Amino acid sequence: MLVERTLGFSLIGRDFSKAHAPRHRRGGSKIREKNALSTPRLFHVGVPGFVQSRAFRCIWLLEEIGVDDFEVVMVTPGQPYGPQMRSYGVRHSRKLPTLELDGQEISESGVICQVLAERYAEHKSLLGRPEERLELLQWIAMAETCITFRIPLLPTLMRPDQDLDSIRTGAVEPMRAVFRDNIERFEEHFDERGSDYLLASGFSAADTMCGWSLDTLHSWGVMDLSAGDSPKTLAYLERLRARPAFLEAEKYVNVAPGRYSRGCAPLDD
Repeated sequence: MLVERTLGFSLIGRDFSKAHAPRHRRGGSKIREKNALSTPRLFHVGVPGFVQSRAFRCIWLLEEIGVDDFEVVMVTPGQPYGPQMRSYGVRHSRKLPTLELDGQEISESGVICQVLAERYAEHKSLLGRPEERLELLQWIAMAETCITFRIPLLPTLMRPDQDLDSIRTGAVEPMRAVFRDNIERFEEHFDERGSDYLLASGFSAADTMCGWSLDTLHSWGVMDLSAGDSPKTLAYLERLRARPAFLEAEKYVNVAPGRYSRGCAPLDD
């Protein structure tokens, strides 16, 4: 199946969990920011039927928490990201994902997910229990270092002019053996824990991080989790894919380049 899914730390010198406490809307549990200037804005790209960027992890996390006010800017794939992002006011960053928040430009999906999870932790915590802190950080790191595509392969994945067979030959096959070994770590974990998610306390930012990676490699055929060797990991992935927030985050790959509010509502004139 082609990919139609994706592609507290006190960071940046401030405490995101307390300095900007969320305000609840009347009659609902969703969050609306006090100041429009502090609305999170994420830059994202996707190729329908192929891949979504790692910004998917961050959008998914915002949906899980129930943040009402956030923006997603979809850039055009196959074109330099920097000039496109500068047209929306980004000054320094030239990579995806980038989060604009309180005058800061924050990169790296793992850092972004931690910043957002900490900022909105008083509403809904996706950071696990205090005693799970180290485990949370280890899973977040594993999502990048062990179960995602190496940097030199990403340009190949994001080229819309290649067919699936060419991409598999150039990007997927070299990584197959690497991923096979790393997937065993998930099977061992679920064998030992018997839990539905990576942390015993329940769904967390670790799941949004590893979930994108597992979904991408499985969809691309890098690791066929349905072959029978990884039943617990496959069951875990299917639980993630069925979550309403995951399904909401998937919608952005099908919209045209531009600026959107939550739910893919266009904001550009």
